[in-house]
Amino acid sequence: MIKIGITSNIKKYYKGYIDFIDHYWINFFEKKKIEYKLIPNSKYLSEKTLKKIDILILAGGNDIISKKKESFIRNKIEINLINKAIKKKIPILGICRGAQLLNIKFGGRISKVKNQMRTRHNIYFYKNDIIKKNILNVNSFHNYGIKHKDFSKKLKIVAADIDKNIEMFISKKNKIIATMWHPEREENKKILINLLKKLAKL
Repeated sequence: MIKIGITSNIKKYYKGYIDFIDHYWINFFEKKKIEYKLIPNSKYLSEKTLKKIDILILAGGNDIISKKKESFIRNKIEINLINKAIKKKIPILGICRGAQLLNIKFGGRISKVKNQMRTRHNIYFYKNDIIKKNILNVNSFHNYGIKHKDFSKKLKIVAADIDKNIEMFISKKNKIIATMWHPEREENKKILINLLKKLAKL
């Protein structure tokens, strides 16, 4: 059975911080009987957890570009995890924030986008062997996006929206699939299952 590690969101709580995970993920793992480990925002513990998993999921959550300490903490932990996972050839699934961080890691940029928070829109697929669709209607929960001109040249576009904002990309060389939408929040989980299966075979 595939063992999945998923990164934690983080928020300030009284004088400290709390790591947590969206229940969409918990419900998905429980329903599909998938073994998972929650990766804490700790350098030592996150690296230790990485050694015990087959796939790394970089979950959504905090804005990457923020003056809040929790964003800085999470950015540092996840960049380290990306570097370690690539070195160990552990497949990575980046979701929303995770996709943005992966684009930055490979030399791209992100910037603020309008009308992308708590909405739905169509995305359009380039020719690929990951998802066999031309158009897909997806959710959208992000303040920052990846414009075509800011997309890393080391990654390959799979889908974009009508304004050419990147919505999905891959790197077969580094065993990476990333989406700007949240497949765990869609009623039909077939695409999420297929993405995990594809990653396991990369």
